[in-house]
Amino acid sequence: MPRSASQNMKTAVIAPIGTSPPVITAGIDSLDERVTDLVLLATQDEQVLAGCEIVKLGLGSRYPQIRVHIELLPFDDISSDDENLRFMAIAARVIKKEREEFGCKRILLNVAGGRKNMCITLALLGQLLNVDGVYHIVNHEVKLFNQHLEHLRPTMMRLFRAEDEQQRLDLYNENREKFDYVLFPSRNKYDLIRIPTLPYPVSYISSLLSRVVFDPYTLNGEDCSLLLHHGILERQGNNLYISDYGAKFLDVLVGKG
Repeated sequence: MPRSASQNMKTAVIAPIGTSPPVITAGIDSLDERVTDLVLLATQDEQVLAGCEIVKLGLGSRYPQIRVHIELLPFDDISSDDENLRFMAIAARVIKKEREEFGCKRILLNVAGGRKNMCITLALLGQLLNVDGVYHIVNHEVKLFNQHLEHLRPTMMRLFRAEDEQQRLDLYNENREKFDYVLFPSRNKYDLIRIPTLPYPVSYISSLLSRVVFDPYTLNGEDCSLLLHHGILERQGNNLYISDYGAKFLDVLVGKG
């Protein structure tokens, strides 16, 4: 990845996190630019939350400039269209907040962790909201890597259940060599893969949404056909109208979800 033109430019990484926190830290470690913000999209599963703590402590020692924030999701998995739209709304709000509240000029998505459906949804959302890159991590020694991670799992849970931050830090420092080996593997042991995306121009999306909401009859034939095919619009006789699903989806895109 090309280095940012300005060392003062703020860059945020947004990432679903599952039970394998090293995909987050390795992703940060391999980026050839200065990351200032990390947002972890996490369920309330204890192993996931323990992973969040490990990520915070590991990055805190190696990249103290990174602000780590955890965005808790209201479900353990996406099991319905409504939950998927809810996840999209949360992710869209996070992207907007990083840009507008925290002044991040670049937004990158790491889709190597978390549930598969979350990662797919996040990658597609990134195209619509013009993020600056979507990435995945591939480990060349995944079986051995998982063995080391599982060996550390009891220590991770002890750290998570520690009474205070100082105890967590002490426990991490006692096992720093083992944690660093897993969290920051040698660069030749994995690849950072850029997922091909084709962002939509903001002007096109704004115009499309406006026509769908206020006058779908002004849509050209191709746009209308695609929106009908994907369930955003419905037709009854000669009448076009937004489906219930389409209305919820559009709410996500305009920040109302």
